[in-house]
Amino acid sequence: MLTKWFLKMLNREAASQDAQKIIQVLRIREGDIIADIGSGGGYFTLEFAKRVGNTGRVYAVDIRSKYLQFVKSRAREEGIDNIVLLLSKKDRVELPENALDLIFCRNVFHHLKEPSKYFSNLKKSLKADGRVAIIDYKPRFGFDFVSFFRHYTPEEVIKSEMKKEGYFLVESFSFLSEQSFHVFGVNSMREALR
Repeated sequence: MLTKWFLKMLNREAASQDAQKIIQVLRIREGDIIADIGSGGGYFTLEFAKRVGNTGRVYAVDIRSKYLQFVKSRAREEGIDNIVLLLSKKDRVELPENALDLIFCRNVFHHLKEPSKYFSNLKKSLKADGRVAIIDYKPRFGFDFVSFFRHYTPEEVIKSEMKKEGYFLVESFSFLSEQSFHVFGVNSMREALR
């Protein structure tokens, strides 16, 4: 009961934080294959699933099976059947190789003990022109949840960790007041663009 309430709260929070603008700037197309890492209550999973249509697929990835069951229930209620539930380990995700157009990570980066290793493992799942979108809280000071529990990552750390593992910055967005938002590609993609 408490889990369900918490996940509904997460979804309300996601919806209120420029979610539609986030989805718009990611330019999701019908037929895309997306992994929503740390899917939580599934707000973005469900929105992505609607946009990729019947020819696309969304992997809802989380380390908590209760969260995935909640997403499954919501998808069933909304008549969405292009979502694959994937229970992962904290340090590794097993996704199909060379399959993903987008890996989406919202408020996950600060939970990773070894982010460079984590994203190194994910690289093999991206298509050559695949992208990784990372949204995470910016550092702030005070006595709120984000600052007290260190639920943030400085932007320089995100960029540095991604660069270390062969990613390059494709674009950054500044419309989220409390979070950074960066999209990365793999270096093989940059070589192809030259």
